[in-house]
Amino acid sequence: MNHNANSHAFQSMIKESVDRFLNEYRKGRTDFSNFTCIFSRFLQKLPDPPLEIVWFYSALTFHSTKFTAQNSSTPVLMAKNLFQLLVSCSSSCNALKKIAVLAPVIYELNSLVSEGEKWRKETESLLEVIVSYLSICCGTYFEQEAEFGDLSCCFKDLVGVWMVERTGESCNLGEELSMFFPFVSDGIRKAMISEGCEVGHLAGIVMTEVFLLRLCLKFGPGVSRMELEKELRGWAIQTMTSFRNFHFIDVFLRMLLEPFLSVTTLLNSKDEVFLREVLYDVAIVEYSFLGSRKGIHLPEGSLKNLAITWLFVAHNGVQFLMECGKKTEVVSYVQAFSESSLLSRLFKWVMNQPGMQSETSKPEVSSPLSLIEWLLMIEDEGLRVFDNDISKMYAKAIISKSRKGYQLFVGKGEEKVDSDLAMVDSEEIILFGGILKTSATNGMKKRKEGMKDERNRQVKVVKCNIDENSVTEKGFPLDDEEALSSGSEVDNLSSDENIEPMEQ
Repeated sequence: MNHNANSHAFQSMIKESVDRFLNEYRKGRTDFSNFTCIFSRFLQKLPDPPLEIVWFYSALTFHSTKFTAQNSSTPVLMAKNLFQLLVSCSSSCNALKKIAVLAPVIYELNSLVSEGEKWRKETESLLEVIVSYLSICCGTYFEQEAEFGDLSCCFKDLVGVWMVERTGESCNLGEELSMFFPFVSDGIRKAMISEGCEVGHLAGIVMTEVFLLRLCLKFGPGVSRMELEKELRGWAIQTMTSFRNFHFIDVFLRMLLEPFLSVTTLLNSKDEVFLREVLYDVAIVEYSFLGSRKGIHLPEGSLKNLAITWLFVAHNGVQFLMECGKKTEVVSYVQAFSESSLLSRLFKWVMNQPGMQSETSKPEVSSPLSLIEWLLMIEDEGLRVFDNDISKMYAKAIISKSRKGYQLFVGKGEEKVDSDLAMVDSEEIILFGGILKTSATNGMKKRKEGMKDERNRQVKVVKCNIDENSVTEKGFPLDDEEALSSGSEVDNLSSDENIEPMEQ
């Protein structure tokens, strides 16, 4: 009760302070020492100050410095000073919060590079420093007790404090978030408005923005596509291995589920497509970078959901290459998928659920589409596979768009894989701009009458004979010490030995 009262008082204080600051700033006031003194004492007294206090104090200091410095400092130097200020103010915070507080720095750097080439080299140098700092934070994160607290509603108000110079009173929250998080998709921003945001998720957004900004700056004149592709892939794998953070991987994969990357302010459409292909390669073919020696610390119950997201990305990558007419690359994607342990891990998780029978015939799946079909069929039999209705609808949308089947090119020949779509609901499901819509009034499919009791249910299997070779696992890319085992190749899916549970 006391905690709730303190939390409410804290939010009220921040809200009142933000409103007063914005009102006085727009009236032309430049001295905010009365605010900075109060919040400086908070930073000194609190061992792990809330992100909102760090942000408000830093924003006040940053705006005041701009007024006093005027033309004596370059924009890059101002951004560098802001980075150092945020690092200093969050020095006593946990690792995730240290990363999350850096969002304003990325906003400032994106504004600089969007204006032209003048500050490009200095911006690249500062970004390298930030990447190293994030890597250090991610390294210490494994040694700490994870904290996944939700940010208060004041978090959204504070975005307006950072944006005060570039927005007017008529600017709404959606517009502010769009400018403040330039590399974030509309879907993620809308979720931040409707569902709120937690510190870990914001940290993942910051790491993804740094990642994409640095990759965009590697594009330039005089570099061949072959050299650029090698540079992009190598840096991406190295950086993602260094970050090895669940929240970063989750946001990164969700970005690849969007129709395009949110980098249009820096790259033209041709370069965006090129970058997207490289990132698909990294996520699908070069996925082993996700399995560090220590593994990735995963919040409870997140492993299966992260694997499902990776499955959707694998399907999108295959579709992307097919639309580009790159037959050879399609083969490499399908082969990488087949050789991953994703198939066996998801299957093992299904088979270890209460009521499942080990004697059930094993699925022969060698493509993301066929596995999605099988998982939907399993869910229709009563097992909760997808974490929420949106995830399930996304899976159904994939199947709906594949009603006519798609062409997979295997070896020297071509083999068409026709989808068994009996499990797809009759309502129209379309994917529009990353947002799922349905024309049905009730999106949940009614259970078949007379379905067997869950304890005795049998699983219908979709067979997709693309590759007759046995599926082996070569180190799941999302290793977790308790949920997964690493090591050499194991038996194919026809064996039930050594089945380990996957977190739900």
